[in-house]
Amino acid sequence: IIGFMFLNPFWTAILSAIGSIEFRLLKRNFVWYKFLFNRFVLFLAAASGAFSFKLARPLLDSGSFPFLSILLASIIYFIINNTLVYIVIRIAENDVNNLSLISYFRELSKNLITSYFVGLILLASYFYFGKILFALVIILLFIIKDFFYSRLQQLNSYTQIIESFLKVIDSKDHYTEGHCERVAKYTYHLCDEMDLSWAKSEKIISVAKIHDIGKIYVDDDILRSSDKLSEQEYQEIKRHTEYGYQLLKDIDILNKELDVIKYHHERWDGRGYPEGLKGKEIPVGARILTACDSLDVMITGRTYKPPMTKEEIIEEFKKCAGGQFDPEIAEKMIKLIRDGYFDDKFKSEEKIRKLELSLEY
Repeated sequence: IIGFMFLNPFWTAILSAIGSIEFRLLKRNFVWYKFLFNRFVLFLAAASGAFSFKLARPLLDSGSFPFLSILLASIIYFIINNTLVYIVIRIAENDVNNLSLISYFRELSKNLITSYFVGLILLASYFYFGKILFALVIILLFIIKDFFYSRLQQLNSYTQIIESFLKVIDSKDHYTEGHCERVAKYTYHLCDEMDLSWAKSEKIISVAKIHDIGKIYVDDDILRSSDKLSEQEYQEIKRHTEYGYQLLKDIDILNKELDVIKYHHERWDGRGYPEGLKGKEIPVGARILTACDSLDVMITGRTYKPPMTKEEIIEEFKKCAGGQFDPEIAEKMIKLIRDGYFDDKFKSEEKIRKLELSLEY
């Protein structure tokens, strides 16, 4: 935003392309073509935004502070920058968490509003209060930035620890490898369909990634057993929800949503575990996770239960609404399935089943 105001389009683009380089990261993970692509995208987006600002300012803003022109230039910068990145990711990976371009923009825009208003505060301090206050605001922002960066590093450390736990879980039970990761993706879509706030959704999704972490305390033979479990073994595997809760409850950054882990095997009708909670006594995050956890079991199958087709899963959610599942959540899940949000998972499982059948003959 500052570049739009005080520099010509070329130098604004140069500032954007070079100023965003994080040299400490380049030393660790430098890929030249990614580096050049990112610089090109930022240059093009900033130049386009700056040109639009110069053209729009005489038409949109008559006062000294060009609010509308800055808004237009910022939107153009955002669209060009993120559209190009989205296209390249779709081509390279053939997937962006199954997001449409509009959904992708909506996710990114959650942080855009904050950035935009920070830029406006800087400009307003310069226009209305002079250079001294402008300099003080810059210094304050750098202090705040360092604080939030340290918090982000702390969060990343927790995330790395959790991902290490997940690797342990996957190594203990190869049959369910990747289960938590898939459940987290389903959870993302279900939270979005339910219009939960961004902050609430992020907490539930983060916990979904580690919802089975308590299984690291369950005996390997029980987890890998292909035979019907004895009553004692079944009671032991049921304890994984409590084990997970106890393991993570002292981690401040996670403990706000740990009830999701503890209660994700509760049922709407009160016949679940560990406490037999009923209806809305069950935290909404746990109700969401119950549906997503069950969906993955239905899609991928288990040693004791073969995979189900898309139509069979829809019927299962209809049948279990009001029993195992919150009726509203079951309805939302059925809509997501019908709308094709999980079709890639159905297709991959269908390929695996066909391969297994071909190997039998």
